[in-house]
Amino acid sequence: MKKYQQGVSLVAVAVVMGLLGAVAVFALISMRQERNLFSEGWNKVGAKAAAVAAPVMAEVAPAAPMRKCVINGKTVISNTECGDTGKVIEIHDTRGIEAPKEPPKPKAQPEAVSSATARAIERATQ
Repeated sequence: MKKYQQGVSLVAVAVVMGLLGAVAVFALISMRQERNLFSEGWNKVGAKAAAVAAPVMAEVAPAAPMRKCVINGKTVISNTECGDTGKVIEIHDTRGIEAPKEPPKPKAQPEAVSSATARAIERATQ
């Protein structure tokens, strides 16, 4: 009986390297278009999962308010462990980091230069 070599199959290596190359090409295309196609695809998958889970989430009872309380000597923020004890915390949605505002537009300078010499000097200094 012949003894065969033990190890990774050449076909398996070719398939794995092909997949790795496809991911690398996809990443390069993503970089060239200055988009993150991986996260866009992940968001689409997440949106489909959220659409499937939406009817189930509608049936869930509303969450209790967040409370700050002391349990076993530690300050804890929870909506389940504190029960009705502790101080209710109000949660505020923030806008996060805002884009910088546009700088003010420069005011147009009046054309007070009338002589040819003054216009030449003006062009030379700009």
